[in-house]
Amino acid sequence: MSVRVTIETASKAEAELIAQALPQTVDVRSWRGLGVIRVGAKSNKEANALIEAVSRSFDAHSLKWARVRYDDEERVFRANGHRVNRHRPA
Repeated sequence: MSVRVTIETASKAEAELIAQALPQTVDVRSWRGLGVIRVGAKSNKEANALIEAVSRSFDAHSLKWARVRYDDEERVFRANGHRVNRHRPA
């Protein structure tokens, strides 16, 4: 089952930092001032590996915030150390 993963950050520069930590080559874009990475995962296990890579990069670079969306789930990373996992309503 293919999983579409979207990673959003405060800027394209922050998205580029996260992209360097991902296990696959991705295209980083800017959309409405946000940094955006769209990547496909082959399974939920692979999507979770992407989220862990985002988490490590977020902490390593002291980024402001990042959001990872996949399926109906969302994980938000904030500079204050607060992480939020949410199920998005349909």
